[in-house]
Amino acid sequence: MNQVNYNMSKDINILLIDDSDVDNFINKAVISKEDNISQITTMTSGQDALNHLNEIVDNPDTYPDIIFLDIKMPGMNGFEFLDEYLKLPETIVNHCKIYILSSSIDSIDSERGKEYAIVKKHLTKPLAHHKIGDLLAED
Repeated sequence: MNQVNYNMSKDINILLIDDSDVDNFINKAVISKEDNISQITTMTSGQDALNHLNEIVDNPDTYPDIIFLDIKMPGMNGFEFLDEYLKLPETIVNHCKIYILSSSIDSIDSERGKEYAIVKKHLTKPLAHHKIGDLLAED
């Protein structure tokens, strides 16, 4: 599965999926300080995020380039989201880079995340502890 390499001169769309409104607010504030961010969408559940992705399936210009995904969420957790995400059309699946962003430091969660080829990395919260520009520039 090939994923897109991003040119930092391109505007980048971000999708944050986290059940915590506070975490979404903080992460959005951190990300919005970066150059070339055209849109930041927040969703508070994996199901809402899947519904959103299904709604934009015919509009590639609106696809998120990067998804930051919490794994510990009520209802549909992050791993269940990933299982359903993989059923989406390849045009979306191959377009997005996914980072797990979780407060979990459990090695089982980290290892399970590695089972998904679409997951670039497991990051621990808060997002402010990571160099966002470096993440955005990663292949």
